[in-house]
Amino acid sequence: MSPTTSPAKVTAEFKKLVDNNCCYLWGAEGSPVLTTTPAEIIKKEQNAALTVKENRRNAARVMRFVAKLIEEGKNLANALFFDCSGMVIYVLTMFGLFIGDATADMLFDLGTPIDPKHAREGDLAFKSSDGKRKTHVGYIGAGGKVYECKGRDYGAVVSDITEWQFAARYTWFENLTLNRKLKVGAKDMKGEDIRNVQRALCSHGFSCKVAASGEEAVYTENTKQAVTRFQKAAKLNVISYGVVAKKTAEALGIKWTK
Repeated sequence: MSPTTSPAKVTAEFKKLVDNNCCYLWGAEGSPVLTTTPAEIIKKEQNAALTVKENRRNAARVMRFVAKLIEEGKNLANALFFDCSGMVIYVLTMFGLFIGDATADMLFDLGTPIDPKHAREGDLAFKSSDGKRKTHVGYIGAGGKVYECKGRDYGAVVSDITEWQFAARYTWFENLTLNRKLKVGAKDMKGEDIRNVQRALCSHGFSCKVAASGEEAVYTENTKQAVTRFQKAAKLNVISYGVVAKKTAEALGIKWTK
């Protein structure tokens, strides 16, 4: 975990988005509400619609909700457009916890599934329309409150964890350590620290095969490839791609203790 990051600090940023009256727009990742034109809204919604009629109806809902906020005298000066995963990733990226883009379903697959009853601040909550594919995501703050961009008729709101079906945990706020260099082909490339590196890679958006509980974790070619993708995306100036040493470990939020 970065020394400048904590679950509470991340929660505070999500609270700002709710307080700023952020609105829902499919595929949006932080475009300003007041400068986004109806034509841009219609074009964006077109990617979510199955038919032209549905596209127009969805776009109209977005514009109607914005108009409602204006009529109510809400301050939209700092309001941004997001969809559910867009809002979550926007804040995580702000703190360097995630790189890239992902759907709700992808975010769930990158984490370690947990029972929502056991969720804590810093976890993510998920909903599914069919009990399998995750179609909605929110960030879990203190006291089981979930910060979400709920939909076209609601915008950014706070809900309760009891309303959510699934949850997942990531390594962003775990105190992970590493005291050796990890490299394919090196001696004794097995151990729990390798599993933690695999989990950290997934937490940052770089999918790799994580050793299952009870299974011995090995620094495989698959893990090396995920490390290389992370190093390049994070623009790390490393001597050898695919090798985990101090710079890469710390970028993953892992304390280097060698």
